[in-house]
Amino acid sequence: MKIRYAKFSDITELSELIKSVVSNTSYYTPNAQKEEIRKHNSEALKQYLKESKYYLCLVALETQNIVGFAIGRNEAGVFWADWIGVHKDFRRKGIAQSLMEDWEKKLRQKRVHKIWCDTRTSNKQSISLLSKLGYRKLGIFKNGWYKQDFILWEKDLARR
Repeated sequence: MKIRYAKFSDITELSELIKSVVSNTSYYTPNAQKEEIRKHNSEALKQYLKESKYYLCLVALETQNIVGFAIGRNEAGVFWADWIGVHKDFRRKGIAQSLMEDWEKKLRQKRVHKIWCDTRTSNKQSISLLSKLGYRKLGIFKNGWYKQDFILWEKDLARR
């Protein structure tokens, strides 16, 4: 498996993978799925890649195919991790963890000092991974985005 920055030539394949991952997650309502797919469609991804000063989009490749992605944005030294997703046939192989570890390495090089993210309160796999990687629970955000409950997390990158 190889992890690298997303390229403009990846946009079609990447947007299809995002659509597949989001539409097949049981953690989001149909309305939430629809909105998240729209927010990460081909046009949105083009804009993210154009604004690489703020957005960081990584892809995980297995035999030249994109099997995972990590998308987020930097705002004044604090990085918001929007989405980390892995194709259903490649889960439980350490791809999400590798994406996140690579993200952290690249963000430290860019002098980002903190990562924020969220996960649904029912997403046991994400909760386990974030805990394993040293993220700290900030609290529960009840009736938040799409009227669903989330856990908010942070990781201080200045500490090792």
